Amino acid sequence: MKAFCPNCGGGVEFRFGNTVQTTCGYCQSILVRKDADIRKVGQVAELPPSMSPVQIGTEGQYQGQAFWVAGRIIYDWEQGRWNEWHIVFQDGRNAWLSDAQAEYAVTRAAPFPSAGVTPDEFFAGRKVAIGGREFTVASTTRAHYRGVEGELPFEYWDKNDVTFVDLRSTGPDFATIDFSESPPLLFFGEAVDFAALKLTYLKQGGGADEPKAQASAINCPNCGAGVEIRAKGQAVTIACTNCAAVLDATTPSLRLLRAAQDAQKFGQSAIPLGAKGKFEGEWWQNIGYQVRSITLDNVNYAWREYVLFNDFRGFRYLTEYNGHWNDVKPVKHLPTETTAGGKRAMSWMGLTYKHFQTATAKTDFVLGEFPWRVQVGERVGADDFVSPPYMLSAERTLNEISWSHSEYTSAADIWQRFALKTPPPRAEGVFANQPSPHQGSARSAWTTFAALAALLFGSLMLSRMMQGNREVFAQRYTFDPNSQAEASFVTSTFELTGRAANVEARIESDVSNNWVYFNLSLINQQTGQSIDWGREVSFYEGLDSDGYWSEGGRNDTTRVGHVPAGQYYLLVEPQWEAQPGGSAVASPVHYTLTLRRDVTVSWPYFVALILLLIPAIVISVRGLAFETARWNESDYSSGGSDD
Repeated sequence: MKAFCPNCGGGVEFRFGNTVQTTCGYCQSILVRKDADIRKVGQVAELPPSMSPVQIGTEGQYQGQAFWVAGRIIYDWEQGRWNEWHIVFQDGRNAWLSDAQAEYAVTRAAPFPSAGVTPDEFFAGRKVAIGGREFTVASTTRAHYRGVEGELPFEYWDKNDVTFVDLRSTGPDFATIDFSESPPLLFFGEAVDFAALKLTYLKQGGGADEPKAQASAINCPNCGAGVEIRAKGQAVTIACTNCAAVLDATTPSLRLLRAAQDAQKFGQSAIPLGAKGKFEGEWWQNIGYQVRSITLDNVNYAWREYVLFNDFRGFRYLTEYNGHWNDVKPVKHLPTETTAGGKRAMSWMGLTYKHFQTATAKTDFVLGEFPWRVQVGERVGADDFVSPPYMLSAERTLNEISWSHSEYTSAADIWQRFALKTPPPRAEGVFANQPSPHQGSARSAWTTFAALAALLFGSLMLSRMMQGNREVFAQRYTFDPNSQAEASFVTSTFELTGRAANVEARIESDVSNNWVYFNLSLINQQTGQSIDWGREVSFYEGLDSDGYWSEGGRNDTTRVGHVPAGQYYLLVEPQWEAQPGGSAVASPVHYTLTLRRDVTVSWPYFVALILLLIPAIVISVRGLAFETARWNESDYSSGGSDD
């Protein structure tokens, strides 16, 4: 529908059938239509600059349907500014594309299930069930309406301050309650990636390889030095790189928020402000640097954070503590509460993250640009959950809970991405989500051990099957220590056949509270060669104040190796003599002497098994020591690792 502006006569067009409000492109009058009647209801104030690549006329796709950007509503709040873009699909349906700090979401209006609710009922962390779905209150925002442009599906122009409640779920879905009306307005939606929207006709060209935001400069009101603004329109706070004064980036003159900080106390940024690094194929610029700390048991632990900015992807962060680096991204949907090992845990994207630490984080120093109202001395509650090499972190204030996901990254990798020439700092100690260098080695060592142990066991079984293990002689004898007759004797002849192999001699006796020594000689009948050895059999038992006791054994087994085939006999010489102070008379000893040929010897296999165990155990112990060092830095240090 084409018409003329009732204020200036300029031509205006209502391109979409459900458009109720539009803005005159000539005089900036806000026009509302009712049937064929068009009237002016207000005037658009000067709109703040927008660094969003989206503009009226941008086209894109969502869930397989094309859409057009028809208009927008602009809001300010204490942590920045965002746009609500009115989009119209091919089938005429309306939706909203939220663009806050280059994070995008698509929402659609839905009936509010109940009336009479107020913003005070929604506090950060509260569970809320709406439309059959469960949400958690992520934030309550008091926003200031700044203006409108383009076409809207309803009349919206005379607002002032508006309260929004953002609800997050454990999936991509979220909801927003808009208290600008009574009853409140409800919007359901989901977070979307910039690339997934396939946006065209963007203001800045549609996603070039390097960031294209033009830096601007203005003098610092504290020291007069030039302050370069790299994320104009997105930065909320700037800390002067010359005097470290904290400035309000949302005011044209950079209003002074805090006087100069002691920059020397906190050291220099390892990554220069303005440096560009490539992550996931895209360029990100370091625009901000801050030092934060926690205090535990009266000990202060400080770390450094870097704010990275991309015109089309928004913000991500790098953190560094004692040379340990993490690549940090905001989390778009909430993790699920669970337990692991009896401790708090979070489940997210198929992984379980164990609770590591709860603390209060304090901002000590800032430099450069930040997409929120950063304040030196600000404190937030922080919880860290780890699943190396990843970490989930929650930061809580009275009105907001924000989650982020970190991945442990080596300093060498960071230096390569930013092409830094100085040597990277060396990592000290063990960090919360640092992957164990022994984890893969331990798994590999135990896998190798299992394979070799199976091979060893198979060799033992094969040896048992292939060896003869034949009984070649067995006879029962009696030795009477009190007899005056010659005790030694020779056995009958027996034959050892086959290849040269071992011979096992076993003595099974009924000796009790006594001992007998046996000299044994295995003699080849044809050659006269002999193999000599001796064995003692002793067994003692009794009762005392501690009860029954025993020592020694009634039986003995020994082997001689590599005995050639042939006819053999055994010379046996039993010996006994009375011990000093003992009885001069001993009871006869009955014993059985058994010889076996080509017997499988198992102990070398068990020795080999133990030797195979040593590397796996050593590597596992090292891994356990690493995990112990990790968890000694946590809230569970007294218990050590639960892995």
